[in-house]
Amino acid sequence: MSSGAALSIHGMTAPAMVQPERVRELGEVLARAGAERLGVCIAGGGTKLAWGNRPERLDLLLCTRGLNSPCVVDADDLTMTVGAGVTVAEARARARAEGRILPLDAGEPERATVGGVVATGDQGARGAGYGRARDLVLGLKAVLADGTEVSFGGRTMKNVAGYDMTKLFVGSFGALGVITEVTFRLLPRTDAQGLLLVPLASLEEGKTLAAKILDSNLQPLVLEAVSPRSAASVGADLPSRHADAADGPLLLAGFAGHRAALERFVADVSAWSGVDGAGLLKDEDAEAAMDALAGFGAAAQPVGGDEPPSGGSSGAARRSGDGVFCHEDGRCLKALAMVPISGVWGLAKEAESLAEAAGLPLEYRIGAARGILDLWVGPGLDPEERAASLTAWATDLRAAAAAASGRLSVTDGLTMLASGFDAWGEVGASLRIMKAVKERFDPRRTLNPGRFVGGL
Repeated sequence: MSSGAALSIHGMTAPAMVQPERVRELGEVLARAGAERLGVCIAGGGTKLAWGNRPERLDLLLCTRGLNSPCVVDADDLTMTVGAGVTVAEARARARAEGRILPLDAGEPERATVGGVVATGDQGARGAGYGRARDLVLGLKAVLADGTEVSFGGRTMKNVAGYDMTKLFVGSFGALGVITEVTFRLLPRTDAQGLLLVPLASLEEGKTLAAKILDSNLQPLVLEAVSPRSAASVGADLPSRHADAADGPLLLAGFAGHRAALERFVADVSAWSGVDGAGLLKDEDAEAAMDALAGFGAAAQPVGGDEPPSGGSSGAARRSGDGVFCHEDGRCLKALAMVPISGVWGLAKEAESLAEAAGLPLEYRIGAARGILDLWVGPGLDPEERAASLTAWATDLRAAAAAASGRLSVTDGLTMLASGFDAWGEVGASLRIMKAVKERFDPRRTLNPGRFVGGL
């Protein structure tokens, strides 16, 4: 155990940090913390500590990077078992070495850990083809708040019927237990991949084109739209013949599979959009652009490394750690909305309208096949009105998301909003069940107290 943990959560810093090297040590730490009524917050690579609410108590920061047991790949059975502290990049490289794909598309894969990604349910742009994080997990092991070791699911593609405890832990934000090992399903390597860049005149045009792709027999790996300035962060330039559309959104349609199927995908999307394929990135270039897209949602602090910059001088502009442009002192409010696919384009337009009315700089990414909207809002020009304007924008857009049968959460910059603003918003009737589950697994509220939805 070390004192003076470097990582902070919404301005709170734990007086001590521990990094267990073995599962047994983790169980002992949690059992002792529970007995002493300590509040324990969990960190892997530190890439998602800005997600969620301010903890009620932060007595100990538990780092899972030491739980890095070797990756075990069964190439024939298309499964992979990996320790929670292993980085996503390392796990993906191990699968690739066996001719397989680990379909986990988290931001900052060199730092994000497998356990942290599973605990938060994070999945990037390739989630359109890969599916959600919870769909990839066949089984996992965890340590509960009282130190008990548990195991759910298995290492096969088929498991016995019954209540799926594995999926209960995926996306539970560490509120039920600390994940120590995960078994994923893998995919075979593909022959080719490509990413078609389609300039859009408007969001309405993007909605129409995306609907055609989703209604067809094509199966996109990526189907995203990004705001004009954010397009540069993908690392790809528009073809010169489409430069006149550079001030509009950009649709990115990606595909992976047989080379002939890729050609069919490009031909159909090009015909529908009027883009003749000149904006196509292939193979390594396409993969690099898709990796850049995955990083759009990340908000990170380094673990065991240098402290992140505190922001810079007033009025200075820089790019944030995830590559998306932020304004003024480098800070921006980040939000994530989830709505039905049919409503995501309208919500993006509403976000633009609300930001323009408030004088707030806005960038966005639309997950057209997933109903996900990532948003980055600059703090504006008047520091005295910062909290009021940002809070009003977030409140109004949260109401618009709810009206579209969705929800909006804040994933970074919570301290920039008015005091008491909840990162998750209203949960509804399901909160009663969630509280009962939390009480069953962590009755002393040891793990991430107050961080998850409804103050769990």
